[in-house]
Amino acid sequence: MKKKRAYNRFLAYGLSIAAFSSLLTIPAAAQTNVHVLDVGQGLSVLVESQGHYMLYDGGDRTKSSYVVSYLRDQGIVSLDYVIASHYDTDHLNGVVGALNVFPTGQVFSPDYTADTRVYHSFLSAIKSKKLKNKQPAVGSQYRLGDASFQILSPSGTGYSDVNNYSIAIRIQDGDTSFLITGDAEAESEAEVCRADLELDSDVYVMGHHGSGSSTTWELLQNVNPEYAILSCGAGNSYGHPHAESMEKLQSMDIQLLRTDKQGTIIASTDGSSITWNVSPCNDYTPGDPDDKPAKPQTSAGSSTKGNPSVNASSSRSVPASTTYILNTSTKKIHYPNCKSVKQMSEKNKKTTTESRESLISQGYTPCGNCNP
Repeated sequence: MKKKRAYNRFLAYGLSIAAFSSLLTIPAAAQTNVHVLDVGQGLSVLVESQGHYMLYDGGDRTKSSYVVSYLRDQGIVSLDYVIASHYDTDHLNGVVGALNVFPTGQVFSPDYTADTRVYHSFLSAIKSKKLKNKQPAVGSQYRLGDASFQILSPSGTGYSDVNNYSIAIRIQDGDTSFLITGDAEAESEAEVCRADLELDSDVYVMGHHGSGSSTTWELLQNVNPEYAILSCGAGNSYGHPHAESMEKLQSMDIQLLRTDKQGTIIASTDGSSITWNVSPCNDYTPGDPDDKPAKPQTSAGSSTKGNPSVNASSSRSVPASTTYILNTSTKKIHYPNCKSVKQMSEKNKKTTTESRESLISQGYTPCGNCNP
């Protein structure tokens, strides 16, 4: 009887050891969640993977407390990374709020300065918290739990439009990937495409809230996403998203999710497939119902139908009496309600009712924010 009990104990012990050993050889299931927060006319993305967290932008001043509350609701007590894509207020305010609340391992920000209150608050938060802040090099890679991310931009300097300083990243977990480009516009997108880095991604967080100045054919064809996520505010004054951006997505059968229509969007991946908290709405309507996509320019006898690689731009149709604000220093054309006008020095500000075509012929270029 004792021998039998001893044998049973030995057998049970052996099975336990074998079971424990087999558990050691099975890796934990990968799990990365990408939250595109509903911050209205702005951008804020939380990336979490196996208890590690990154905040990419934080929305405008009115959404800063919401971003902090959202992070707390996720059980976050510290952040591995915080990325300020660039220093526009609708991206930076919530970043400052998060830095003041959560211990942070590393801050990434672009290499330029801004003469705004929120930018100085950003610098003050970094100094007072003694945080590490750097301008990451294009191509550099970082680990975040089961995921990793690579820096794609900016690769240039001296941009006339600060949106092109936006830090773009590609996040990867197993066979799934996500691309986030901040407010990067056509110039920066072209540099990204020339950088000889992996761009193919399952999910594309649309550049500059769906502005026609971003989401070029070249970028879309290199990324070739199955899904696009649009972060913008309902009824925003910029008309985001613009019709030409929506037309591109629709023509490539890219499924669309929108914060202005669906609230916060959450994509979850186990490294092989992606699930969503909401289904794609596939609502490709522009922010301005009167906005029409630009018609590609063609030479006589040629056609661009069915050829999405053609990306010739044309002027927007605007009333002849439209009032514009000019920045005589940067040679930019703005609508009067553009956020850039509020930051403009009075000595560089000029009001005009000259036509858009006339101003362009004088060397001015349309602002990438308000897209006049």
